Amino acid sequence: MLTLRRSKCLLWGIIALFMLSIVPIPAQASDYGSQDLTLNSRGAAVTQLQKDLALLGYYTYSIDGFFGPKTLDAVKGFQKSQKLKVDGIVGPKTKAALNKILKGSVSPKVAASAKPPTAASISHYNKHEKPIVDSFRKNFDGSLAQTLVGRAIWYMEYGFMKYGHSKYPTTGYIDCSNFVSLVYKDFGYSITSAAKNYGSVGKKVAGVYSQKIPGTSKYTLVGIEKLKPGDIFTFWNSDAPARTHIGHVAIYMGKINGKPCIINTCKGNPTAIGIIDDFSYWYGSNLIEVRRVLPNSAYVPGNKITDKGPVIPAKYQIKPDKPIIMPKDLRTGF
Repeated sequence: MLTLRRSKCLLWGIIALFMLSIVPIPAQASDYGSQDLTLNSRGAAVTQLQKDLALLGYYTYSIDGFFGPKTLDAVKGFQKSQKLKVDGIVGPKTKAALNKILKGSVSPKVAASAKPPTAASISHYNKHEKPIVDSFRKNFDGSLAQTLVGRAIWYMEYGFMKYGHSKYPTTGYIDCSNFVSLVYKDFGYSITSAAKNYGSVGKKVAGVYSQKIPGTSKYTLVGIEKLKPGDIFTFWNSDAPARTHIGHVAIYMGKINGKPCIINTCKGNPTAIGIIDDFSYWYGSNLIEVRRVLPNSAYVPGNKITDKGPVIPAKYQIKPDKPIIMPKDLRTGF
C-alpha cells in the first residue's frame, strides 16, 4: 500500500510539472513597501517602481533607486492616465493600479508544445531591437502613421508570434504578409495577406531603391528622405524559381538612430518579429520597391484614430514569458 501511495504521489508530481510547463505562471505583485513613496525616497522599493514605470513607458531614464524629479514626472504621468489624483505620491491606490496593469489583462491560452523565448534571443533583442524601440518611443508623435508602427512593435513585444503560414487570430502563427495585413487591419485598412499581391497595394513611392556600392558586394538604400513611417517594403521571393514574384514584405518604421528601419518577420528574436536596420546584403539586393497606403492626414499628430485591435490569438505558439499588457495601459500604446 505504501508503495502504491508513493507511486500515486510521484504520478501527480509529474502531472503538476507538466502543467506548469504549458501554463504561464501568473505575475507576482511588485513590492513597493508599506510606506508611501514620495520625492527623495530611496531604496529597493523605488528601484522596483522605476523598473515598472519603465516597462509601461513612463520612465525612460536610469534605474538608480532615487525618487527624483524624473521619477516624479513619470508617476504623475501614470496617475493622469489612470484618472488617479495627480500628486506624485505612490500610495495604496497608485500601487494597486500599477499592480493591476502589470499582472496583464489577458489570460493567454498556450499550445501544449509552446516554449518560452530563449535566453539567446532575448539577449539579441535587448542589444539590437530595444535601443531602436526606446528611441522611437521617445520621439513618438501620436500620428496614425507612428501609431501603426507602434502597434507593430506591440505585436513584436506582446504578440508572442511564431512563424508559420496560417492566420494568427486562430492559430498564433504569422508570416510576413499576414503580419503587415494584421497591423493595418487594426486601424481599418483592409490589405491582402498574400505577399505576391503587394505590388498592387497602395501607390509606389518613387525614387526609393537599393544600389550596389561600387567595388564591394554591399548595397545601400537610396531615397530614404522620400520614405514615411508605415510605408511597405517589398522584396523578391528566394524560393525556386527565384525572383518571380514578391516573397517578403515589411513595414517602414522611420529613420531611427541614424538608420532606416523596417519591422518584419525574421529569425533570431524572442518571437517571429524583429527589426532590420541594415540593407547591405539580402535586404538590399532583393528590394523591389516601396508602396504607400496611408493618406497625408496619417502623418499629422492629433488627428482622430480608429483602432480595432490588437488581436489576441485563440492560442499562443510561444509561451509568454511576461504578462500581456494591452496598448491602452502603455504610455505610448506600445
